[in-house]
Amino acid sequence: MLFFTRLLNRITGITGKLIFISSIIYNMKQTFTLLTASLFMLIALNSRAQDAADTDGDAPAKLKSYIGIFGGQSRALSDFKSTDYSNPKAGFAKNGFVMGVDGAVYFYKHFAIGYTVSKQDQGNLTIDDDQIISQGYTDDFKADGSTVTADKRYRSYNVLLGPQYTFVYHRLRFDLRASAGVIKNTATPSLVVSIDGVKAQTAAFTQESSKGTAFAYGGSAALRFDMGSGWDLLLKGNYVNSKGPSITTTGRTSNLGRIVTKQPMVEGQIVFGLVKEF
Repeated sequence: MLFFTRLLNRITGITGKLIFISSIIYNMKQTFTLLTASLFMLIALNSRAQDAADTDGDAPAKLKSYIGIFGGQSRALSDFKSTDYSNPKAGFAKNGFVMGVDGAVYFYKHFAIGYTVSKQDQGNLTIDDDQIISQGYTDDFKADGSTVTADKRYRSYNVLLGPQYTFVYHRLRFDLRASAGVIKNTATPSLVVSIDGVKAQTAAFTQESSKGTAFAYGGSAALRFDMGSGWDLLLKGNYVNSKGPSITTTGRTSNLGRIVTKQPMVEGQIVFGLVKEF
């Protein structure tokens, strides 16, 4: 009887985890679907207006494909910027610089396939962050004390691609885009943790830096000003969301305290740039 009770408890635990994972995937799909649906709703409304303009003899502007460079600020959002020790998704990330290439290839009237390749730096852990994490481990282990030594920074590349629609008003171009792609990390912060006065964890353990790649999705809105001769000024806002790379920890002999296995990444970026049409 005891055997069947344990088996039933284990099956119940596994079922609960599967339901939790399914809910996360479902929420991600809902967010991406909402972004895409909103874009296409705006496209449909504007297409009707353009058709009416065509009927009146006012043909829409012929749009050209373009490519440009940009730079600006990448802001850590949500759990990514959190400094809550008790939240294993908290990334302690900072606002940093982003630079990259952005463009679009028009294939029918105002419809295009847009793309962005960017490099961003979301900073490293500060001394205050080290102290927050150190105090958390000291409390969880009921230790005499602990020391946290942080190294490396959040550095990554975003490669995103998706459908774009452009609204035109005189010399202004307003671009809406839904996109998906990957975040390729070249580094995440590493932590070396030493616990004092706990026999179950006498050696230091390390939360390793990750170079993992993860699926990402998001959207963007951009305003381009036509300066003439095929050159545009660009002001753009990007939103990028990813479950982030897997994180590994080595040297642990006790499972007490904060354990990070996945680092979600959410970024909001405001950039300025220069665009060349072709």
